[in-house]
Amino acid sequence: MNILLMDGLPEAYEGIPLSADFRNMIQVDLILHDIELSEVEKTMLSLDQLYPDIPSDVGAAIKGLEWFFSRGKAQEGKGQGKAEKKAFDFDQDAELIFAAFYSAYHISLTTVDFLHWWEFMALLEGLPEDTLIKRVMYWRTAELTGMSKEEKKHVLKMRKMFALTRTGLPMSVEDLEQKTKDEIERRYAEAKRWAQEQKMP
Repeated sequence: MNILLMDGLPEAYEGIPLSADFRNMIQVDLILHDIELSEVEKTMLSLDQLYPDIPSDVGAAIKGLEWFFSRGKAQEGKGQGKAEKKAFDFDQDAELIFAAFYSAYHISLTTVDFLHWWEFMALLEGLPEDTLIKRVMYWRTAELTGMSKEEKKHVLKMRKMFALTRTGLPMSVEDLEQKTKDEIERRYAEAKRWAQEQKMP
């Protein structure tokens, strides 16, 4: 069942209030990929960003973060297939995303009072193909096999022009969701070990 259409936009997880605005979740993404933060710091800062009051049950809080970030999608099997190419970066592509939303939806992402994370991501995925951000995403991820010589040359030129300057970020929508889930699980395990070590004499 499509949660977005049938159940509306959640602002709580199992009765726990969430800060559901898209800005908070973009900040979570930036936190999770900040190489200057430890794994425990990333986990706790992400929880602090999502919850007005972090639940005492940290395990449940992390599950809520995973659930909300992935827009309520059930975790599927983790395949061993080829990793997806990175399509976009919230930081590097901020101006392109802003321009596309303003052009397509007449929404100013800098002044809109509130835009739910799930709504924001649905709108991002549904942007018209003629917006520059969508073309850039295509150039970055297009499979070159089968292209004509001229088309391939053009795609490679654009790919170089709009190359992502930061590496290691899972920036396609599906890859971002799955890798964030994996990272949250690892961080929870590390946070749990850290808490146990603090209790030791």
